[in-house]
Amino acid sequence: MTGGRYLLVVLSLGALVLLRLTSTRLSAQDEASVQRAALLTLFREREHARQLVFWHDATHALPAWQLLREAGLLLDAPPPDTAALALPIPVHLESLATMEQQFRASPDGWETWFKRFPASSGIIALTRPALLPVSADGLPRASVVVARTCGEHCHSAWRVTLQRATDGQWRTRAVEPLTLPRD
Repeated sequence: MTGGRYLLVVLSLGALVLLRLTSTRLSAQDEASVQRAALLTLFREREHARQLVFWHDATHALPAWQLLREAGLLLDAPPPDTAALALPIPVHLESLATMEQQFRASPDGWETWFKRFPASSGIIALTRPALLPVSADGLPRASVVVARTCGEHCHSAWRVTLQRATDGQWRTRAVEPLTLPRD
């Protein structure tokens, strides 16, 4: 084995050992804190929503999530633990079965839906947070993808990057809109 190859093997093994020793998951409390901070940034601070409606259907994907999958982002969006999120605004859960029932009963579909959930931003799904490399100042960082469906042809998605501040609170550092294919 040449010197260059040997060095590459040693460095690779060292990186693997370091990865095994470094936690790649956030605690359940930190996961909820990251999700909460991202949701409040997007929907309370930016859109002034007075309630949030989460997609709560393990069998069917939120339409915006399906568009993300078609764009090649194969992300998992399990229904969030809304109690752990402890959001300061009302939270509702919505499933495909409930929506189908309402849309069959009302020809106005989304207009009727928004009458049920006024001042909401549509239906939301989000990923569990992914731990990112620490910041330049050594603070933990994480990202979460949030998607929203707000009408037949109304879909949005964002990647929100957060960082834990020295006081232990997670704060949004960046919001990046994700491009969705047209449906």
